[in-house]
Amino acid sequence: MKFVPLFGLRVRHDYHGAGACRDLACEPTPATLRLIARYRLRIREVAGGLTVLAALAPDGQTPLVGLPRDELFAFHLRVCNAEFALFTDLHELTHKTDPVFSNEALSASDRRTLEPTDRQSWNMESFVVIRGDTERRFCLAGSPLALDGDPLKTPQAADFSLVPPAGTARITAYDAATKILTLELGAAQRDLTVRYRVRPNRDRRFLADVELRYNQSMPAPGASDAPFEISFKARTGRWAYYLITDQKGDFSIVDTNSATPSISFSAANRTTLNDFPDDPDPLASELSRQYRDLQRVRFLSDQAVPCSIATRTGIELRLGNQKLLRPLPNPPLGYLSRIRQQTGAGFLEQDTFHQIVKYLPNH
Repeated sequence: MKFVPLFGLRVRHDYHGAGACRDLACEPTPATLRLIARYRLRIREVAGGLTVLAALAPDGQTPLVGLPRDELFAFHLRVCNAEFALFTDLHELTHKTDPVFSNEALSASDRRTLEPTDRQSWNMESFVVIRGDTERRFCLAGSPLALDGDPLKTPQAADFSLVPPAGTARITAYDAATKILTLELGAAQRDLTVRYRVRPNRDRRFLADVELRYNQSMPAPGASDAPFEISFKARTGRWAYYLITDQKGDFSIVDTNSATPSISFSAANRTTLNDFPDDPDPLASELSRQYRDLQRVRFLSDQAVPCSIATRTGIELRLGNQKLLRPLPNPPLGYLSRIRQQTGAGFLEQDTFHQIVKYLPNH
């Protein structure tokens, strides 16, 4: 039996450059596995994603089992690299209560790049209306959110709705402190149901979910169109080298690699820490306690540097025009810290990846 691609999903990451991202696994949900079995499909794992395959009928042209529009294929994104959060910019995901990558808004002509959105979760509660009442107050069992899902907003009466049929009943007030909803009944139905937004019950075992609906954005079976893509950006942080030395002089760090954009460590971001005992850098304070009798110099890159699996091999330590150490090791991902720099009347905090370098010719 011949199988052809139905659709595909690939995960890309700036950290790997052109290489495949193997840091995440795409796991089908139980409901999706049932769909796969029902329509005689197969899932083939590939580097950085998966492909869903459809069996062809004996004519070799049409799917063996027709797949109706609007079927939903759902997958969990599971992190399988413990360092993923260190080199990934997760800003878009951490600001969502239940992130999901979906093709719902894509048309047939759109690029198949999936953007994260916040999954909406709703609750409904029903109440019995006593005949003759014109107003009733009900205490909600759930915990409502504002209609836009912002957890920092206080829900208002307009954030709730009555499920038809509700007659002429309408919601007039909501007290967030007591979770009491006030309804003006009028000619209301005997049973009323109120609908409101709630915080999703997110499964924290997964980074996010992927929902691919079989709609107009899907390629034709067997087409060579590009798969759906999810792209992650590399985390950026300034590089900080801390030099411990028994020498004095005009030390500098220079990036001599011309193949990639170089990292500059200008004199403006070079600090002899011995001269600034009250520097707000916590690592500098720790080094001052360990190496009180030695020179301590901090070299901070002028710009934030994107994390990359590629190693920079052209960074060297110099004393004047003399080359002392080359290549300097790149700051490890695990050496992530925060540095506070005074800017005017306040302080600016930034992520840094640091490395301690020792040059002790007299020890």
